[in-house]
Amino acid sequence: GDGSEWTVCEDWEANTGLVNDVFQVMSNTENDDDNVEKLLHRFREEPVFVEVIQAIMNMDGDEDERKRRRARHRAEQYSIDNGKLWRIRGGTTTRGRHRTECITKKETVEKAREVHQNQGHWGRDVIKITLMDKYWSPKMDASILEGIQHCAR
Repeated sequence: GDGSEWTVCEDWEANTGLVNDVFQVMSNTENDDDNVEKLLHRFREEPVFVEVIQAIMNMDGDEDERKRRRARHRAEQYSIDNGKLWRIRGGTTTRGRHRTECITKKETVEKAREVHQNQGHWGRDVIKITLMDKYWSPKMDASILEGIQHCAR
């Protein structure tokens, strides 16, 4: 034959011993809520990061549909892990990085000042490469310039 007489038992899983089971991983929501509140407070002056955090945690219900879609699209590049916001990037750039920690503009200024003083008073480009290996911040160039412009050396 042509196979028209064959039949497939609807319960083939049961006959073979397979069980369809749904497994859901849940975390401690109290700790998550605390971490989210700390992140929202830390990034309160960074609207991009606040938007991303709210989208990741489904806290953007009061936004209009267009803003919500944009925020969720942007949030696909980020994750929250161990109380930190991470930007996840693939190998689409010349210098691919797995993930980088998101920091505020003020933190970027401090990091730039620290790198500049401790690693040889290099210019903006070298400091930017050094910082971008570990950190991500909006308008990083301006923050780096602010951090190194008052160097006496």
